Order: sequence, then C-alpha cells, then structure tokens
Amino acid sequence: MARNGFFGVRNSHFAICTDEDKFTYETPVHVAGTVEISMEPSVETGTSHADNDVWLEEQQDNGGSGTMSFYDTESTPELRQLIADLVGYTIAKDGRTILSANKKPKKFAFMCEQPGHILGRRRCLAMCQLSKPSQTLTTNSDTPEITQLDYAFTWKPIIPPGGTADDRASGYDSFSDLPDYETFFDAVNLDGMVGQKTDTEDEPAQSETGGE
Repeated sequence: MARNGFFGVRNSHFAICTDEDKFTYETPVHVAGTVEISMEPSVETGTSHADNDVWLEEQQDNGGSGTMSFYDTESTPELRQLIADLVGYTIAKDGRTILSANKKPKKFAFMCEQPGHILGRRRCLAMCQLSKPSQTLTTNSDTPEITQLDYAFTWKPIIPPGGTADDRASGYDSFSDLPDYETFFDAVNLDGMVGQKTDTEDEPAQSETGGE
C-alpha cells in the first residue's frame, strides 16, 4: 500500500456565520498568505471510582484553540472588512480601520487544505471565533523580515441541524479521493453530519454460542 503523509497548509477560507441557530453561512472567502495554522483540541475526561475499580469514565470534547498566522490580511478593502468583522474592528467611512474595543466579533467557519503525498485533506471547523491579532515589529537588518499577523482562535462543537447531543461535532474533513473535494470551498456543507454510524455499528452482533 502506498504511504501517505500530509505537508504544508494553503487555501485558507473564512465563511461568516449569519445565523448561529440555523447554521447558515456566507460564501467562503479565500485569504492568501497562510503561514501556519496550529490547532489544539480540548478534551476533558472525568473518572469516578467505586468498589476499588473505575465506576464511570466520561469524555467531553469542548472544541479547541490555536493560532492562525498570515502574511497578508490587509491588502484590499474587502480583506480589511472581512478581518474587521471577524475580530471586532470597525471600518470608518474614510476607509481607516478603527481598533474598536467593544464591538462583538462575528462567528465563522474556517476551512483550509493540507496537500498530501498520495491524498490531500481539506478541513472545515464549523463554529470559530477569532481574537485580535498580535505581531512583532522589528527593524530591518541585513535581510528584511516580512511581519506576520498571528490570530488566536477557538472553535466549539455544534449540534448540526436535525441532530441530537450525540451528533455534536466540530466540523468535517474531506479527502482528495472523495467526490466533494473539488467543490469543498464553495460553501459550508453540514449535510450528512447527523446520524452517521461506524462500521462496527453496522455489523450484526455475533452469537457467543456455536450451533450445529
């Protein structure tokens, strides 16, 4: 079997959530200049003991947090407006960016791609929130360094439309051997996230006793 491996990151897209109850989104917008995307899931495990043994063990997926790093999120008016909406800034009538302190950021879906040796992967995190950017400004020395913008972000699981608490999910992945890979960035598509079964759930239970 050929060996796969993922490398790099590209094709970052943001889709502003227009209704957090119905999970409707604007068309994803491509943001070029992705440097790095770090994602750290937050999974909590609670264990109770009784009778000198583990009595109950429960696990809860709370989403996660990370950092998005870009070289360019300000080169066009459209890009500046998008990022302002996502971090809670205001674009004034004269085009300046007002570094607002009390404006509520908009939630969004984040999408990106990792190419692979055999298969590529594209990921969508359905409900994210971005923090205001951090950056380090340094003087030029022998070689100029391009300043990157680092955005801390979080994501949380959602219950997809028509689902129950058992269907909570942070988003979805697709791979380059699947039919939706080419159209992945066209829209946020939460269809098919409800009521999915694993292969083991589909297999009939085997009897523990044999028969003649």
